[in-house]
Amino acid sequence: MAIGDRIKELRVRKGESLQQVADAIGASKAHIWELESNRSKNPSLDLMQKLAGHFRTTVAYLIDEPQGDLNRAEQFFRRNSDKFASLEEDEIAIFENLLDKLAKKDAPR
Repeated sequence: MAIGDRIKELRVRKGESLQQVADAIGASKAHIWELESNRSKNPSLDLMQKLAGHFRTTVAYLIDEPQGDLNRAEQFFRRNSDKFASLEEDEIAIFENLLDKLAKKDAPR
């Protein structure tokens, strides 16, 4: 998936307008539109970091970095990073608690 398609998908999921995203990261609405339209093919790292922070994801997720050398857990979390980003703090705590329990279950005794 192209960077612009991924950014637009995240924006729409979050229910934000182009202007809201632009205001949140300090860019112009036109620049965000150019990114989403895949007209701007080489955005700066600074802009990508701001977008990743705004959408609570990683730059790697935005650029759809190949995942061949990642372990299964890292691949899972990257695939689902947008879902995790939408969780509330109490939901994250529940998820972390579940992971801790699963890790203890598999730990050598």
